Amino acid sequence: MGFRPKHTAFTHLVARRISYIEGDMLINLVSFNRDTNALEVTITENGVVRTDSAFPFAHLPKKVKQQLNPLQ
Repeated sequence: MGFRPKHTAFTHLVARRISYIEGDMLINLVSFNRDTNALEVTITENGVVRTDSAFPFAHLPKKVKQQLNPLQ
């Protein structure tokens, strides 16, 4: 048996700069919680920035989900 590093529950995504546009909102991914499959995102709409810490992974577009790949 070899050494297996323990995976952390949170994955920080700020350095990867993953974002997408939905309607008139710009959504930037901040972090991903693997335990709850929820994301922390910042949403910019009409110049107003707000943070959502319980954004569901299922609401992401397919191309963004492929970049995250939560099974690894």
